[in-house]
Amino acid sequence: MTSSMLHAVRPLFPVFNLWAGLRPFLRRGVVAVTLLLLPATALSEEGGPLPQKIQPLSLEEIVRMGLEASPKLWEQRSMIDRAEAQLGQARAGRLPRMDYLQILSLVPEAKGNAVFSPSSRSDLLNNLGPFTRLELNVSQPLYTFGKLKAHIEAAEKGLEAKTASLARFESELITTLKELYYLIQLNEDLYRLVADTEKELGKAVRKAEELLEEDPGKLTQQDILKLRYGYNRAAGKRLEIDKARRLIHGALRSLLYFPAGEDFELTEKRLKPVNVALDGLETYKKLAVLRRPEWKELQAGIEAKEAELLAQKRQYYPDIFASGILLYATAPNRDRQENPFVLEEFNTFWGGAYLGWRMALDFGMPKKVAEKRAELLALQHQQREASTGMLLQVEKAYRDVVEKQKSLQFAREARRNGRALSVLSAASFYLGLGEAKDVFEAFQMYTEGAAEYYLAIKDFNMAVAELARVTGERFLDSGGPEEHRQDG
Repeated sequence: MTSSMLHAVRPLFPVFNLWAGLRPFLRRGVVAVTLLLLPATALSEEGGPLPQKIQPLSLEEIVRMGLEASPKLWEQRSMIDRAEAQLGQARAGRLPRMDYLQILSLVPEAKGNAVFSPSSRSDLLNNLGPFTRLELNVSQPLYTFGKLKAHIEAAEKGLEAKTASLARFESELITTLKELYYLIQLNEDLYRLVADTEKELGKAVRKAEELLEEDPGKLTQQDILKLRYGYNRAAGKRLEIDKARRLIHGALRSLLYFPAGEDFELTEKRLKPVNVALDGLETYKKLAVLRRPEWKELQAGIEAKEAELLAQKRQYYPDIFASGILLYATAPNRDRQENPFVLEEFNTFWGGAYLGWRMALDFGMPKKVAEKRAELLALQHQQREASTGMLLQVEKAYRDVVEKQKSLQFAREARRNGRALSVLSAASFYLGLGEAKDVFEAFQMYTEGAAEYYLAIKDFNMAVAELARVTGERFLDSGGPEEHRQDG
């Protein structure tokens, strides 16, 4: 974000310093998200082509579209497809393996048998005839001492880990989409607030000029200059907030991958607190253990490594199998040899079945077992560390929601009182009973209170969104907004 956008949320009056506290929020919520995700915001700037189609979207629809369009999620889905294919390969290890071989060639004529033949060896390339040979080998595993079962389990847990990884990326994307959604609403409310302030101060300037003409001793030029300063300040800030509003809108549009000529607008443009009924902290800790994707991904990864370690240890044991073979060969220009002690390669048909066992003698096997054991231990250490960290995240997010909820109540009352004071001061001034500085100070207090209220709503909504993320839930709110008084 440029410095001019940061100025868009600075005080409308010299003594109004509330917005200084917004800078970390803006850096986190706009700079870290918007600039990384918005390579083409020029489409939404003034002077660009107007969109031909405007689609109204709710938060749920934005989340759905974002999840469907994200290239990162499509990459994760491809990894799931790969894991499913690996699971299919592991399960196929229980099925018989068939090898089929067929060859076609030409062979010289051969008559007679092993005792007498009229054919001459000098006629090696004469009287060539067709020759074909077919071989079919079927091998069925009977007992592998747990190797096949371990490979299948490792593949199943690998699939679970990839599925949990997809859920983790989805959770992070949902949080980003929610933040952009609330930022758009916040900018709309701030724009409306500054526009209303500009309008009221403009009226106050005109009224002050009328009073000065009627009675020069009632007002001073300094009073009018203060009001004009506030009016011009508000007009400038309105333009800067409008720029920020366009930029954040473009960031969300980019995440949704709207085609050229299409755009969106929010069905609910006002920022409202989500309606959430908080349970106890322990409830959310249990939810995190049961549902959080990061926990599932790590647990499935550990179980997959355990299965891989077991499969590697079982390599010390043989594979017992049953096998069958079928051989057919024919060469019409050669006599079939009937003597069982003569090897017949060209005219034969026979088959058989047998039991066998196969064992790999690999002197590097102990090192492979040690490698798998080290990988398993590393994941187990990560799990112990992650267990503590995840529960701390849940507690922090929960306490943030409680704190933001209380702060929202105080901000609502402050805004309400500031609004009443501004209306009363303006009415008194228009009736000639109040002073210009009272109007100036009243609008300053109201603007500060209203801005703090909107920020409190946004912070509360994002605290709920963060609690949803760290507990593995997409939405914790019931969908209904709390009571929200509009500016009038």
